[in-house]
Amino acid sequence: MPVPMALRDRLVVQQADRLRAYTPLLCLVIGANALAMATAVWGDLPLWQQVTPPLLIVVTCLLVLYRTAGKQVTSPAGARRRLNIAAVTAGALGLVAGAWSVNAFVETERYYCMVAPVFIGIAALVSATCLHSAPRAAIIGMTTTVLPVIIKMMSFDNMGVRATGAMMLIVTLMQASVVIAKFRETVGIMILQNDLQRLAETDALTGLDNRHAFMGKLRSKLDGGTRLTLILADLDGFKSANDRYGHLAGDAVLVGVAGRLRELVPQAVSIARLGGDEFALLFDNLGVAQDVLVESLRAAVALPLVHDDQIISVGASFGVATTAVDCDDTAMIHAADMRLYADKADRGRRRLESGSNEVALAR
Repeated sequence: MPVPMALRDRLVVQQADRLRAYTPLLCLVIGANALAMATAVWGDLPLWQQVTPPLLIVVTCLLVLYRTAGKQVTSPAGARRRLNIAAVTAGALGLVAGAWSVNAFVETERYYCMVAPVFIGIAALVSATCLHSAPRAAIIGMTTTVLPVIIKMMSFDNMGVRATGAMMLIVTLMQASVVIAKFRETVGIMILQNDLQRLAETDALTGLDNRHAFMGKLRSKLDGGTRLTLILADLDGFKSANDRYGHLAGDAVLVGVAGRLRELVPQAVSIARLGGDEFALLFDNLGVAQDVLVESLRAAVALPLVHDDQIISVGASFGVATTAVDCDDTAMIHAADMRLYADKADRGRRRLESGSNEVALAR
């Protein structure tokens, strides 16, 4: 099933974690089955053929347990590596078990020659069930285990043996389809969860983070001790434009401003619409002076917007707070708010003075 690019890393980490959880049970089942089969066919094969396959299988299981016990994978690269190792290991053990089963099937006494294929078939199906979180490993391991047995059984003249081989093939195909269906279900659930999370954390109009998502990122960064810069922005003249040109035009202004903020500061930890015409930007590494960035943002917002052949212009007031001065989320937001109100009042006073000067000059 196609996996969205944004979810691939999360998916492989989840697969590796589930595989780790099932590994002890998987190794126990495979190891016990190998010992049981060795006991069942004991005495009918040369000693090296009776000892070598179960020894390889049991030692591999113990090695896998030792290498994976308590070692949770958190990085996508490490998860991919573990899943690839699982596929290779499953394929190799499958070939050993399949060849061992064929040899035992041919060489043991006729009245219990079916013991080996039955043991191997059970092991393959149980292993595929445990490996459902790693579908490649499940299918490779199951195929390499049962395919040699099925081919050998189908080559016999006895119809009962052929029928058993055919049933083993059918059951194997069914189990493979179950593994694939389970994987598709996992991907589908993850896509749904991602969509729900995106809806819960995204502003529906602008596509920016909403207040909930923004506060989560702010608190997470503060808990990690990161030095942050918070910039609050409030549009000037938005209510007038909304009243004059209509709510659709107001929505177009908000969407346009959101697009400009995204384009100007893509490196921001979060760009959010907190509500109405209020925006917030969070940085953990500005790279430029605060004043320079604020003036760049102010100039970007002030560029005219066109909606239904109407040219709409708004401005913006800004307030800045940093963790160097304001130590927690409440203090940062309060400080930025106060500085935003001061900036808005200062801009309003300058507009009034400019208007008064123009009237005086006209006189």
